[in-house]
Amino acid sequence: MGRRLLLAVTAALGLAVGPHVAAAGGQSPSPRASAPGPVVAPAAQAVGAPWCGHLAGGSPLAAGSSYFFTWDLPLQSHPNPQWRRYGTSRLLSTLRRVTAAYHRAHPDRARVGIADLSLPHGGPFGTHYGGLGHASHQNGLDADVLYPRRDGREEAAIVPSQVDRPAAQELVDRFVAAGAQFVFVGQGLGLRGPRSIVQAIPHHLDHLHVRIPPLGPVRAPLHCPFQPD
Repeated sequence: MGRRLLLAVTAALGLAVGPHVAAAGGQSPSPRASAPGPVVAPAAQAVGAPWCGHLAGGSPLAAGSSYFFTWDLPLQSHPNPQWRRYGTSRLLSTLRRVTAAYHRAHPDRARVGIADLSLPHGGPFGTHYGGLGHASHQNGLDADVLYPRRDGREEAAIVPSQVDRPAAQELVDRFVAAGAQFVFVGQGLGLRGPRSIVQAIPHHLDHLHVRIPPLGPVRAPLHCPFQPD
């Protein structure tokens, strides 16, 4: 059987023609046929618990915007280094949405300060990273937000008397309304909210701590005790 007849029969039967046959015929495969599909990045995942977990595919919060700035609490400076401000897309969206709404309501006030979120891959964020460290902030669901200051300066309050308590209460209320699972606040500041969400704990006189709920059940190893911050 001649070569032309072989090709005709093969095409009629719908059989694949090997690359050596196509090459011999002087035609190359269409580049469209082998073009890969678009690469879809996996969504960020909060793995494990905030006090015993890690972050997969997280993104950094921007260093600042027209309605928030970032703050390094251990060094008392801004911006906060990028490696200290990674989170899930849901956490970043919540922070941007709440601070933008606060700014729209009070365009003449100072921007809201945002301190630590999580490390690039989550995990322990202890004292060796500076300051008091964090027992949580491990899986991209936690963020520290500075209380607004009475003097309007864009930096952390050093003593409780510098905290603008009505403005701080408004931020607490806005995070609760945005669906926060917990908002941890400083003891003695008088900040309130639903008891199941807003809780006063030590070491929070210069910032509130927002935790958004996980998408699924929290599964942490049994050796990890619960420590909210």
